[in-house]
Amino acid sequence: MPVLSQHMRGILITALGVLIISPDGLLTRLIYTDHWTLIFWRALFLSFGMCLLANMAHPKDTWRRYKTVGKAGLIMAMLYSLGTVSFITAIKHTSVANTLIILSTTPLSAALIGLVFFRETIILRTWCAIGLVAIGVFVISSDSDGQGATLYGDVAAMLGAFFLAAGFTVVRHRPTVSIFPALSISGLLTSIAVFPLAQPLSITQQDMGFLLIMGVYMLPLATALMFIGPRYVPASEVGLMLLLESVLGPTWVWLALNEVPGSATLVGGAIILTTLAMNTLWAMQSASSSRTTAGIKT
Repeated sequence: MPVLSQHMRGILITALGVLIISPDGLLTRLIYTDHWTLIFWRALFLSFGMCLLANMAHPKDTWRRYKTVGKAGLIMAMLYSLGTVSFITAIKHTSVANTLIILSTTPLSAALIGLVFFRETIILRTWCAIGLVAIGVFVISSDSDGQGATLYGDVAAMLGAFFLAAGFTVVRHRPTVSIFPALSISGLLTSIAVFPLAQPLSITQQDMGFLLIMGVYMLPLATALMFIGPRYVPASEVGLMLLLESVLGPTWVWLALNEVPGSATLVGGAIILTTLAMNTLWAMQSASSSRTTAGIKT
């Protein structure tokens, strides 16, 4: 039996994580409870699932990692909480395709946040990608002829991309943050914040089953795999594979619920996904050229 290389192992791990999380939008659509009750239970189960994951990853010092999550970890947790609320709001008020395509712009949002708050340089290639993606988002939001698509939901998806990008930026600048405890705290904070608006006891048995699958199994497992994958492959390749969710997610909804993306979504989505894919491939080629040049010099 052939032994997989580390690079191929990383690709398979990351791809599996994307495959596992891709039905998230479909399961959210299949849950018919009210908006805030959905957020409450999803966040609470996510907190529990991430706690189990943190205990599995660090069985001897789990509690210490919670206690030392620090200011950066709490900021990251609050940003992820806002991202969760924005994501659910988007899913409930616009199409799954719109939501996932707009959320795929998170890396470019992170670049802008890095520029504003950390004075990081944005290269010309990234500026061009940001401009094209902005056009794609405008096209998507300019027409709500897709099933269930609204401008309100599209704006919520944009906010979700911003909050997630801000959270990733915090983690990038504070790499010592314990991710799993921070995400567990985020889920707990979210459930506490929305509790006054929710009706937890109104949940049906079927909805509870979907929420358990999402919060305890699907999201923690997918998150773990997508954090392990980058240990073996460059971040640019991981980013390229994450675009698969923007294709797979709407596909599951289309097959199960016949939610067909509107023409604006298809055109704008094509602009965004093509731009992000080309930008990532360009980054991979530049990195490969740099390594080759460095090897020649040495």
